[in-house]
Amino acid sequence: MRMILAVILLVIAVAPTWAQEPIAYWAQNDNVLADGSNGFSPDSFPQQADVGSGLLYLQNYDQSLTDSGAYSRILSFAGSTQNRLSTSYPAGGSLSIQGGTGFSNNGAQVIMEVDTTGFQDIRFSLAINTTATGFDSRVFEWSTDGVNYTEFAHDEGRGSWFVRSYDLSDVSELNDNSQVYIRITIDGATHINGNNRFDNILVSGVSLDSLTRMTVYDRDFVDDPFARGWQQVNVVGDVPWDWNGDFGNVSYSTFSGGSCSDADSWMISPAFDLDRQTGERMLVDVARGFNGANGLEVYFSNSYDGSGVIDAADWTLMTEITGSDFSTNNAPVTFGPFDDLQNASGLGYIAFRYAFDSGNCSTWRIANFTIEADVQNNESPFQCGTDADRIHWVQGFGFQSPVQGAQVQVEAIVTASFQDTFDGGLGGFYLQEADENHDNNPLTSEGIFVYDDGFGVNVNVGDKVRVAGSVGEFFGHTQIQDVTDVAVCASNQLGRVSPVAVELPAADFIDFESIEGMWVETTQALTVTDVFNVARFGEIGVSKGRIYQPTQVVRGGDDARALQAENNRNRLLIDNARTGTYRTPYMTGADGFSELSASNPIRNGFVVKPGFTGIMGYAFNAYRIRSEQTPEFDSSANPRTEVPQMQQTGNLRIGTYNVENLFATFQQTGNTCGPGTLSCRGARNQNELDRQLGKVTSAILAIDADMLALIEIENDANDATLAMLVSALNAADHRGDWAFVPTGHVGTDAIKPAFIYRTGRLSLEGDLAVLTADVDPDFDDSRQRPALAQSFRAETGQVFTAVAVHLRAKASCPSGSGPNADSGDGQGCWNEWRTLSAGAMVRWMENDPTGTGADAVVMLGDFNAYGMEDPLVALMDAGYSNLAIAANGGSPEVYSYSFMGQAGSLDHAFANDAFSEWVLDARAWHINSDETPAFNYEERLPSSSWFKPASFYNADPYRSSDHDPLVIELNLLPTCAPGITNRPAHPRDKQLPVPQCGNSNRGGNGRP
Repeated sequence: MRMILAVILLVIAVAPTWAQEPIAYWAQNDNVLADGSNGFSPDSFPQQADVGSGLLYLQNYDQSLTDSGAYSRILSFAGSTQNRLSTSYPAGGSLSIQGGTGFSNNGAQVIMEVDTTGFQDIRFSLAINTTATGFDSRVFEWSTDGVNYTEFAHDEGRGSWFVRSYDLSDVSELNDNSQVYIRITIDGATHINGNNRFDNILVSGVSLDSLTRMTVYDRDFVDDPFARGWQQVNVVGDVPWDWNGDFGNVSYSTFSGGSCSDADSWMISPAFDLDRQTGERMLVDVARGFNGANGLEVYFSNSYDGSGVIDAADWTLMTEITGSDFSTNNAPVTFGPFDDLQNASGLGYIAFRYAFDSGNCSTWRIANFTIEADVQNNESPFQCGTDADRIHWVQGFGFQSPVQGAQVQVEAIVTASFQDTFDGGLGGFYLQEADENHDNNPLTSEGIFVYDDGFGVNVNVGDKVRVAGSVGEFFGHTQIQDVTDVAVCASNQLGRVSPVAVELPAADFIDFESIEGMWVETTQALTVTDVFNVARFGEIGVSKGRIYQPTQVVRGGDDARALQAENNRNRLLIDNARTGTYRTPYMTGADGFSELSASNPIRNGFVVKPGFTGIMGYAFNAYRIRSEQTPEFDSSANPRTEVPQMQQTGNLRIGTYNVENLFATFQQTGNTCGPGTLSCRGARNQNELDRQLGKVTSAILAIDADMLALIEIENDANDATLAMLVSALNAADHRGDWAFVPTGHVGTDAIKPAFIYRTGRLSLEGDLAVLTADVDPDFDDSRQRPALAQSFRAETGQVFTAVAVHLRAKASCPSGSGPNADSGDGQGCWNEWRTLSAGAMVRWMENDPTGTGADAVVMLGDFNAYGMEDPLVALMDAGYSNLAIAANGGSPEVYSYSFMGQAGSLDHAFANDAFSEWVLDARAWHINSDETPAFNYEERLPSSSWFKPASFYNADPYRSSDHDPLVIELNLLPTCAPGITNRPAHPRDKQLPVPQCGNSNRGGNGRP
C-alpha cells in the first residue's frame, strides 16, 4: 500500500489523538430489494448512513439491470464483522462491485458525502474483500466541493477481508466543514464476476466539544459490570439483572413462565469522587425490550454508603424513562446529558430502578453509561524533576481512571519493558511510583502502562522516566497513550520500588484493580487450573487449589452462584506479555528449561511455586500477571501416569470413554454423516485419522478394561467406525479379542454411543435395547442420542446390564424463557430435558429392556450434567449411586472435564445396589482434561490454519480426547454350583475349605 500523506502520519506520531466519534457509518446490513433478495437497485442510492448523517453513492459504474430491476453488477454478498462500529452489528451484507462485461466497472467510484461540522481530526476506515480476479487497485481521495479531489492513499493487492484505516487529521480543510467527500476509485478487475466488497464504512472525527472535556467514567457493558464495581440490590423479588456481554448490555424483566412477578430492583454504579473535577455530565443509552406498564427510573445520591441497603431518602430522581420515549424495541436511545452531579460533593452514585407491581412488565436494557467533566490537562513544560502527576492520581480509586482523555505528565521508575512492536510485543513499558511517593489510599494503584507504540526512546528496568501523553482505558486497562514526550531522567533506580504481594482468593476485584500496573509477587503456592490457551495465547490460569464447576459440588441456584463468585475471585492468568496467537518461543514446560511440547507439558494441577514476579495487568476481561519468564512448576502435584491409578485390583474392569468424534468418514466438503446427512466431524484426512487412532487406541489399551461404553462414535449404518477401532485395538493387543456390539444407525445425530468389549472376558447376554421417545416420551431423542442397553455375562457367571448414555449438551440454548432456557442457576440450558431423560432411564431399567432378568445395572457415559445437577440428583433419588463420588469418600470433588478453568465431571457411572456390591474403585484417568488441546491429533493448531510443530504430537494417551475416561474396578466372585454352599460335614469332622464364590443375581448361573 502506498500512502500519499506521509507528512500527515509523521505529524500524528507526535500529536495527541483524542477519542474518535462516528460521523457517518454504513453497516451494509439492510441491502434488501423489493422481492426480498439482497442487492441494489437505482432506488438504493444515495444510501443514508446507518449511524450519524451522510450519503453514499456511485459514479462511473455499470448500470445494467436484471429483469427485476436490480443492478446486475452491483450486488450484496456476505459481509464481515471487521471494522464494525459495535458488536450489535452482524456480518450482514456488503457493497459488492463486480468487474462487469468488458470490465465495465474498472474505474467505478464509491463516494461518501458527510458533514464534519463540529469535528476535527477526520479518519476514514472500512473493511475490504477482493477475489482473485477482482479489483487490485483502490485510489482514495478527498474533496470539499465534490469536484476537485486530492489523493491521500493508493491501496494495491487482493485478499480476504482486511481493514484499511486512514488518518486525515492534518488535512485542515476537512475539519468543521459542512461538505466533505471521500472517493474510492477501483480498477484492475480481470473477470466479469471478479469483485471487490466494501463493508463497515466509517467516517469519524474528534468532537470539538470533547477537546475541553474528559471522561470520568465510561461503561459499555461488554465486560461484566458486577465484577467491576456495580451492585444489584433487590428490595422486592429475587430476579437478578441480566448482563449479556455479547450484546453489551444489562437488562431487567420479571417476565417468566408466562407471567410477571413483583419487583423493586436497583442497579447501582460504583462511586465517583465529585470533588476532584468540575462540570460533570451524565449520559446513558437505554433500549426498550418490551413496552410494558413500568418505566425505568434513574436516581442520583451522594449520601448512599455503598452497603447495598436502600433508603429512599438517600436518592434523588433524575428522570424516568418510559415506553413512549421509543419508536421501536431494542434500539438504544441516548438520554442526557444530566448535570445533577455538578453541584454535589463527596462520593456520588447513579442508580437504575426497576419497579413493577401490576399490568404487563417492561423489559429494559442499559447499553452505555458515561460521565464526563471539564478536562484537567497538565500543560507544564516537559522537564525531568518538575512537578508531575502522581500515578495514583491518574489511576483513581475505582475500576477506571477518572481523567480519561486528559493530558498528563508522570515521572516514575520502569518496572518492566515490553517496547517491541513486532511479534506480539506490547509496545510499551510499565512505570511505578517510588515507595516514598505512594499515597495512603490502598484502593489507588501506583503503577501504569505507557503505550509508547515505537515512540523511539528505549527504556530499561530501573530507569526513572518522565512521560507526557493522554490517559486512556484499553479494554479496561488504564494506560498513558498518544505519547508526546519521553525522557530518561536517571538509571539504576529499581531499589526504590518494591513488589506488592498478591494472594488468592481476593476479597473483591478491587483488590486486583488497586494494584493494576504494579510490580507484584506471589506469596503462596498456586495451582494451575487452565492450560487451554497455553500455546495459543501464552497464558495459563492459576488459583489457590483446584476450582470446580459450582454445580459439581453444590446444588444449582444461590449456592452455585455464590461459589461461582468465589471462584472468579480465586483466579489469575499468568501470561507471556505478548499479544497475538501462537507466538514462539512457547512458554517453558514442566522441565523448567525446554519449550512446551507434547513430551514437556504444563498440566492443570501443576503447582506454581511462591515467589513468581511480574506486572499486574488486565486484558480480555481477566486480571493477569505479565512476565516474559515462565513460573517454576512443581509437576509432582499432578504428574502424567502411564496407566490408571486404581486403589484396589479386582477381576473385571469396565469404563466409559468419550472419544471426541471418532469418525471413519472424513470431515470434508461433500461428505455427510448420520441418517440425517449431517456434517461429519473428527479427522479431516487419513493422516489425521491415523493420528487420532494412534492416541485413542493407546489410551484404551492402557485403560486395560474388559468393556467400555464409548461416546461420540460416528453414527454410521454399517458400524465401520467401530470395526476400524476394534481392528486397530486387536492389531496392537496380543490377546486380539476386542469386539463391538453392532448397532447400525441409532437416532438422528451424526454421533452415537456404543459398546466395545473383550470376548475373552465377557459375552453378550440378551438383546441390545434402544431408548427413544417411542419407548418413553420423556426421553426426547429429537436432539439427543438414544441410550443403549446391553447385558453382559462375565466369566464368573454374573450378568449385568450396562447403559451407554449421552444426554443433551448444555449448548445451543432455546429462545425465550422456558424450562429448558438457561435460568442462571448454574445448570445451563436443557436441564429439564436431561432431568426427564434421567427419569425415563430409571423406568426403562425397571422393565428389563434386554430381557435377561439381570438385577445389576450400571448407567455410564456423558450425562452433560455436573455432579450435583438435577438429572443426577434424580438418579440418586431413584437409588442409583454415583460410583466415582462414592469411591472418593462421598466427596463430589471429582472431575473428567475442564471448562473455562473449572473442573467437573460430565462423565459418570451410576449403579444400583446390586451392581454397587461389586465395585472396588471408580475414578477418572486424567489424561485429557488436564492437558492443552494443542496436543490433540489434528494437524493444525486449534482455531488456526497453521500447522503444528512436530513436537506437539505423540501417539500416546495424553489429549486423545477432551474428556477423561472413567474406569471402574470390580470384584465378581464365581457363581457357586448348586449345593456348594450347603455341603454336608466331613465324615471325620475335618475342616472343609470355604468356597470362593458367591450368589449370582437373577439371570446368572444361579437363576432360580
